[in-house]
Parts: sequence; C-alpha cells; structure tokens
Amino acid sequence: MSEHKLSLPEWDAVLETLKPVGDQLVARWGRADPSSDDRRDLLRLALSAVANGYLGHVALDPRAPTWTPCWNIAMNMGGPCPDYTYRTTDVDPRGIYRISGFRGTNRFVEVGQHSYELLGHEGPTSVAPLQNSLDDLTLGADGAFSVILSPERPLGYDGDWWPLAPTTVRLLLRQCAVDWIGEVDARIAIERLDEGPPTSREEIDRRIANLGRWAEGMVRFDIDLARWYRDHHGINVLTRSKKIESIGGMPNQVYYDGAYEIADDEALVVETALPQTCLYWSILVADDRFSTIDWANHQSSLNEAQARLDSDGKLRAVISRQDPGVQNWLDKAANPWGIIQLRWKVPSDAPDPVVVRCKVADVRRHLPADTPAYSADEREEAIRKRRVGYQMRTHW
Repeated sequence: MSEHKLSLPEWDAVLETLKPVGDQLVARWGRADPSSDDRRDLLRLALSAVANGYLGHVALDPRAPTWTPCWNIAMNMGGPCPDYTYRTTDVDPRGIYRISGFRGTNRFVEVGQHSYELLGHEGPTSVAPLQNSLDDLTLGADGAFSVILSPERPLGYDGDWWPLAPTTVRLLLRQCAVDWIGEVDARIAIERLDEGPPTSREEIDRRIANLGRWAEGMVRFDIDLARWYRDHHGINVLTRSKKIESIGGMPNQVYYDGAYEIADDEALVVETALPQTCLYWSILVADDRFSTIDWANHQSSLNEAQARLDSDGKLRAVISRQDPGVQNWLDKAANPWGIIQLRWKVPSDAPDPVVVRCKVADVRRHLPADTPAYSADEREEAIRKRRVGYQMRTHW
C-alpha cells in the first residue's frame, strides 16, 4: 500500500518570499566586504523583522484587536527610544473600540493613530500621526480609565471619547518611563464594540504573502533613513529634524538628528541647554541601520533620571567607544558610524545642541572643571540598573 505524503505548499511559498531578503539587505546596507560578524548581525536583524512582521501584521485582526509587541531590543528597528515601550494593533477606521485600563505612573502614555500598514511597502504616507494621551481622560482614584474610539461619538454616550480618523488603520501605543525600575507601566486593553466584517481568507493570505516585503521593507527603510540623516543633516552634528514627524514620529516632540563617525580613540561632546519647560527629554545613539545600541547592556541613552546636569544647567554628554570616565557617557560600541537622536517632548523652546569632536584623552578640556570622575564600579552599577530596569518594563 502506498502512503500519501502530505505537504504544505503554502509554507514553500512563504519561504520564497523570504529568500531574496538577505541579499537585498546586505546590498542596501552598503558596508564594503562585510565580515562574518557583520553578516551575522544583519541576519539577526532580518530575522527579527520577520518576527515583527508576523506579530505586527499577520497575527493582527482589526475585528478582534489585541496589543502586540512592536519594537524592543529583540526587534530593534527604527531607533527605538530606550525609555519607551511600544505595542501596536490594527483597527478598522469604521469600527467602534473601547480602550480601558489603569494609567500607572509613567511619564506619559499615548496612543498614536497611523495611516499606514507597514514601512517600506505600503507606506508610510504623508499623513502625520494623531496622538491621544491618557492624561486627557477622566481618571479614577486608582488611575482607571475608559475611552471610546470611533468615527462618531456614540449616540447617548457622554463618557470620554477619541475621534477615530478615517485614515487610521493602526494604533501605536507608547509608554515613557524615565525611572525604569520605579515607574509603573499602564495596563491597557482594547476591544471592538461593533460586530465588524469578518476577516476574509483573501486578507489573511495577503498578509502572509507580505511577510518577505515587510521584513525587507522595515530594515531597508531604517538603513535608508540612517543614510538620509548622514547625507542631509551631516556628520558629527545634530540638526533639527522635520522629516521624522511625517514618518511616524510624535508630532508634539522636537527631534534633533545627525550622524556620528569617529575613531575608537575619539569622542564627540554634545552640549545643550534644556528647554525652560519640557515634559520629557532624552538622547540616544544607534548604529548605521538605525538600531539603537543595546540599551540594557550598554549606556546608549540618557534621560533626566540617568544624566548629570552641570552647574550651569546644561547637559553635556560624551559619545565614544572608550569609557571617558564621566557619568554622561553614550556608548556607541564598535560601530564605525551611526545615528544620534535628541528629543524634547512638549518643550517651551528648543535649544540647539553643539557638537565638538576630540580625542577621548582630551574630553575633559571640553567639560566643566568640576565634572566628577565616574568609576568602573559606578558604571557597572549603572549598567546593572539598566539591565534590571529594561526587564521591569512591559515589552511583551
């Protein structure tokens, strides 16, 4: 008796969509003669984009939304801000949704309405994202909230309501903490209240077929964006950015972006005043694919809880591979070049930073004389707190 061998040809079809992604990305990256370590890093990034595509595209259903992990250290695309956690869900712009939960104690919690499905393939569009803040809602004594998101306010409903834009197909939830261990993340659920049309087989098949394009498009978009900042903002400078607001950045946030490119014995000293008032600020360093340097195991970002301000009220941070022995170090790791990003959230004004290039050995010539030394033990403890704090956040 012959046995009939079962097969899943759809699996082979998915693998075919993924097959060209690696060669496409290594060519786009543009590193001359990449080493085996370089290729391994790019492979890991491409695999993370595949995982991101499944979680953030294939697995989502606007009829039955759930908050799904978006960007973190394991899915490190688009220069994630280390102070943020990111989760996403799809929505039907014709639907009626309830978002409810508990506010927590984070610096801010915002839900962005986005008009594009995925980067590099079917978007982004030029429609700037809309931002909705939990702090605009009625909060109970325990921080409880409930808000309806819909095209029109439901008849007879007098509770909190957010208009759902006709262009919105995706929500992006950002939670910001400056004290990663001490602050408490919000607990948030989303549910669709109207019935909504069922998701068709054709739509599911379309999303599965998009997986290769998603993986290639996400990473390619970030590689291109890093190169764009290098070409248009300049090297070893920080320039105010307008581009990011139209590609998914927060519209109530001022960004400064630029590229760093320094030798291992060199450093950049970034000096800036702070806005007179500002809800939140941070500075980070990323690599040349716009992946933020591993922020749990490297001090690759600083915020008001992590940085030391000088006696004149200014922030001075040192970007380098070698530890300069001061608190405000931004570790670029072994990357030959990459991206610097500074952000002011809801600032009263936007001071322009100044960047100076020097040898690591000469860093103190560009810092106030009373800048204290920072010991190896202090650095080890700071990294330990980052490692613990990262895991305390709700990334998954």
